Amino acid sequence: MKLDGMVSVITGAGRGIGRSIARAFAREGSNIVLAARSPDQLEEVAGEVKALGRKVLPVSCDVSSPEEVKKLADRVRERFGRADILVNNAGTSRRSKILDYDDDTWLGVLKVNLFGTYLCCKAFLPMLQEQGRGRIINVASTAGKNPVPFNTAYSASKHGVLGLTKSLAGEVALSGYPEITVNAICPFYVNTDMLTGPQGYVAAMAGISGMSRQEVLEKSVHRNYQKRVLEPEEIASMAVYLASDEARGITGQAINICGGAVFH
Repeated sequence: MKLDGMVSVITGAGRGIGRSIARAFAREGSNIVLAARSPDQLEEVAGEVKALGRKVLPVSCDVSSPEEVKKLADRVRERFGRADILVNNAGTSRRSKILDYDDDTWLGVLKVNLFGTYLCCKAFLPMLQEQGRGRIINVASTAGKNPVPFNTAYSASKHGVLGLTKSLAGEVALSGYPEITVNAICPFYVNTDMLTGPQGYVAAMAGISGMSRQEVLEKSVHRNYQKRVLEPEEIASMAVYLASDEARGITGQAINICGGAVFH
C-alpha cells in the first residue's frame, strides 16, 4: 500500500495508460480522480476503482481548456479537500507530412499535450504545496528525445513537456518545496489505441508510406532491442514507483521505458 490514503488526479484516465495507472494506484491504496473527455469510459474505469475499495471522482474534462481545468481542480478540492499526486497523461497525436498539416490540427496537438500539462500543473501545484509534499508525473514519450518524422506536432509537444518537467522540478524545489517532485516517463510504442486504433500510428503511417499496417508495426517494433510493444501496465508500474516515498530523491528526470530504443 505505497499510496495509502493519497488522492491522485489522473488525466487521460478513460483508457490505455491512464486507465492502467488508475487501477495500479488504487491497488496501492490511493483514492482516484479520473479526468477524460469521454463520460462512458470514465464511468467504466470508475467502476473498476470502486471494486478495489477506493473512493473515486470521475470528471469530464478537456485539459486544453483553462476553464475546464479550473472546474476540475474545484471539484477535487470540494470532494477531497486536497491532492497529493498529479499524473498528466492526457495526450493526442495526428501524423502528417508537415506540408499537409492543417494549422489548427498542429496547434491542437500542442494544446492538449503541452498546454494541457501546463494548465494542470498550474491548477494543482497549490494543493501539493499546501501538503508540503507531492508528486507530478508527466507521461511524455521517447518522441520527446528523438526526432519523429511525419509527426512534428507530437514530437514538438513532448520535447516541450520534458522542458516543462525539468524546469518545474527546479522551480518548486528552489521555492521551498523540495519534497514535491516532478518527473516524466518516456515510453516507446505502447499497446493502446494511439498505436493500433483506427486513427493511431500504424494506420496513419500505412497511409503515408504505402506499406501495410502489419509491415508498419513490424518495422516499428524492430527499432527497439527487445523487438516488442510495451504494455500499459509497464508504464503504470513506473508511475507507482515515482509516486511513492521510495522515489523521493528523484526529480527533474525523464525516465525511458522503451525496450532499448533510446539511451539518453
